[in-house]
Amino acid sequence: MEEKKSFFASLDSKSALLVGLVAGVLVICTVGFVVMLGVYFKGGFTSTKKDLAGAPSVAQVADNGQQQQAPTPVVPKADKPKVELFVMAYCPYGLQMEKAYLPAWDLLKDKADIDVKFVSYAMHGLKEVEENTRQYCIEQQQPAKYRDYLKCFTGKDDSAGCLASTGISAGSLTSCVNATNKKFGILDKFNDQTTWLSGRYPVYPINADLNDKYGVQGSPTLVINGVQAEGVGRTAEAVKQAICASFNNAPAECQQTLPNTAYQPSFGYTVSASGGTNAAACGT
Repeated sequence: MEEKKSFFASLDSKSALLVGLVAGVLVICTVGFVVMLGVYFKGGFTSTKKDLAGAPSVAQVADNGQQQQAPTPVVPKADKPKVELFVMAYCPYGLQMEKAYLPAWDLLKDKADIDVKFVSYAMHGLKEVEENTRQYCIEQQQPAKYRDYLKCFTGKDDSAGCLASTGISAGSLTSCVNATNKKFGILDKFNDQTTWLSGRYPVYPINADLNDKYGVQGSPTLVINGVQAEGVGRTAEAVKQAICASFNNAPAECQQTLPNTAYQPSFGYTVSASGGTNAAACGT
């Protein structure tokens, strides 16, 4: 009996070549598929730099969109949080933060204990020492008008015009300024350079005890329930979120959304390109 021929032996040369090519393609595809599965399950597909030429990275895509909000700082909670912003009156970055602070203050003024205090030294001369004391007295004597004054002053460096537009009594203010200068020896210390910080900056003693207690070193410094709230963006919404996170039970006001736009450092309400993440400060 004639032996049966193998499959390949029974084919003519052209058919055998065609079958071989098909088999080779199948082997290559199978190997490629297995390799791709291995790469995928190991952690994702990878590409060379040449393959990605001209394609934006994940970071670039994020930068082209709206900037992400900084994480809300972790601070102690309270039924009625105590919120203190330490500034120097003429610090550009303190002014920037105050413009973010004021809308949150307006929103939560009846729910939290919110105010402005002063860094224990000045970096911008006698005008800053005098403006610090002026603002301290306005807040002490006429707190309801202080926010209006501060809104005016952060918009333009015109204390006299802001006093007039907000209807603050000049007579009682002058009396308070004189009494405060005497009580804390503010002008005496300014005129005695031997008392200055590092021989360069006049000390400003009104809130010196709180500066020491909280470790305040520059302007602006935000303190919530006795702890520095670091990394808070300089937008009204970021400040609101930081304060709202410090309530044991956040009030309904915290559901309101405030503007998430930052303004440029110093005076005026020009929008900042930094998105409110500028961490620069006035300090030693």
